[in-house]
Amino acid sequence: MHIFITGGTRGIGFGLVNEFLKRGHSVSYTGTSQASIDKHISELEGSFLPIICDVRSKQQIVKAKDLAMDKFKSIDIWINNAGVDQDRADVCDLSEEEIKRVIDINVIGMMLGTSVALKEMKKQSYGVVYNMEGLGSNNMKIPRTLIYGSSKRLLTYFSQGCNKELKDYKNIFVGTFQPGMVFTDLLMKNIGDDGMKIARILGSEVEVVTPFLVEKALKGKKTIKYLTTNRMLWRFVSSPFKHKK
Repeated sequence: MHIFITGGTRGIGFGLVNEFLKRGHSVSYTGTSQASIDKHISELEGSFLPIICDVRSKQQIVKAKDLAMDKFKSIDIWINNAGVDQDRADVCDLSEEEIKRVIDINVIGMMLGTSVALKEMKKQSYGVVYNMEGLGSNNMKIPRTLIYGSSKRLLTYFSQGCNKELKDYKNIFVGTFQPGMVFTDLLMKNIGDDGMKIARILGSEVEVVTPFLVEKALKGKKTIKYLTTNRMLWRFVSSPFKHKK
C-alpha cells in the first residue's frame, strides 16, 4: 500500500511514517522545509518520498500529491496530520496572526488536504482519508486552548460530514485518529504544571501509540481511538502504584 502523510517530519507524523515503512508499505510525507525533512531522514528505511509542502496552499498540496502519484501510482491512505498548537492565552489576548496561524494550518490545511485526496480517490474508486483529532474533538472546553480546541472540534464535524457526500462511493471514506495525549513537541510546548500532572497519568509515547493507529488503519477502521474510556480509567486507578517520570 501507499500512504500519504502531511506533517510527517516529527511527533506522531514521523512515528506514523516510520511504522508504515516498518510494515513494508510505501510512504510519501510532507515537511515545511528541507531542514525539517533532513533532521530524521537517516532513521527511515524502505520506500519513501519526502516532499516540502505548506498545507495552507492547495497548489502545494496538489503538487505534492502529483509527485507522490508519479512515484507510487495510487494513494491507498491519506493522513492529514499537519497541525500546530496555540499560544496559551485568553482569546482576547491572542493576536490576529496567532489565531489565523492555527486556523489556517489545522482547519484550512486539513480541509484542502481532504479535498485533494478525495478528488484523486474518486478517480481510482477507492481510498481512505484520516484526520487527526485532538483536544476539543469531544466538545471539551479548556480555557486558553479555545482556538486549537475549536479547530479540532470542527475537524470532527467536517470528517463526519464528508461521509454524507461519499454515500455513493462504497470504497471511500473519511475517518479519524484519536491518539489521546502523546508526548510530542506540540504537547510539551505549553503544557504547564497542571497539564503535566495529567500527562503523567494519561500521556503515552509516540512509539506506543503509532503502531496501534497504523494497525487499525490497515484494517480499515473508521474511528480509531487509542485513549479509550477503559484505558483512561485503568490509568487513573493504577497510577498511584506506578513510577511516573
